[in-house]
Amino acid sequence: MMEYPVEKFKKLAEELRSMALSPEIDLVVCFPGVEDEECEEDEGKPYVIIRHVEGPEKKLVFSENYWKADVETLKGAVLFQIKALMEELQSFEGE
Repeated sequence: MMEYPVEKFKKLAEELRSMALSPEIDLVVCFPGVEDEECEEDEGKPYVIIRHVEGPEKKLVFSENYWKADVETLKGAVLFQIKALMEELQSFEGE
């Protein structure tokens, strides 16, 4: 089993905290050993919950195949999920 890269996820947590996000979006960062307030235990894998004020949310679990990626790539994965959630809501509202 690969060792969980705590330093990388520390850096990612800082990056995510400093991002300018829509006020409708709340990020719950659950990285073991870094940030784990209000997190349920999830096999010790780091994850982010992207929560919208209207209720819908996405959970992005960083499994081991993510651990080799650089911080920018990981941040990109989170941004992609945020964008996907926003698009889903817009198409839902448009129906």
